[in-house]
Amino acid sequence: MIRLLFLAAFGLMGSASLGQTAARVTPELKQGTMIEFELNAQGQTFPMYLTIASIGTEGITFDYNIAGSMQGKFVNSKTNLEKGKSLNWDQPQPGEERKLPDEQTIAMVSSTFFEDLKKNKKSSYDGTELTLKEIPKGSELMVGDKALDAIYAESSDGSVKYWILNNNQFPVILRIEGHPSGISMVCKEIKAP
Repeated sequence: MIRLLFLAAFGLMGSASLGQTAARVTPELKQGTMIEFELNAQGQTFPMYLTIASIGTEGITFDYNIAGSMQGKFVNSKTNLEKGKSLNWDQPQPGEERKLPDEQTIAMVSSTFFEDLKKNKKSSYDGTELTLKEIPKGSELMVGDKALDAIYAESSDGSVKYWILNNNQFPVILRIEGHPSGISMVCKEIKAP
């Protein structure tokens, strides 16, 4: 009888943990989806809103609004999204439409890096070797009461940390901490149109 109770309790615990895994969500990215970030640059914190202006096989373009006072566009072409090896950290200019060199991305990582990280558990971006790890307990990114389906990678000394949306086609960066640029950011909300 005790054994049956133990097995029943173990089964319930297993169901609960499966339910937690199933609760992870991958938001649909489509034209009009808005991603709100909190940006911290050189000790100043301000909001940044990226709204998908266009999305498809040729890439993704974001309309950006930083602190309500600077608007423009960030363009990640198909080439950027395939070949990128680093992020573009240049300060935006009002009204700018930023098209990037082939080896750079903005707000996202390249599919080459993303696939390599998932397959080999290690890859380099922005000149930093990152290792795929479990998301540290308590640092999951939430939308409402559900955790976003993200992967987590950090540098060998644990100082640089990336949370990336687990979306093979459009791996959006959800959070960065400890980046050598001095910029950190965290996704606060993703709103469908």
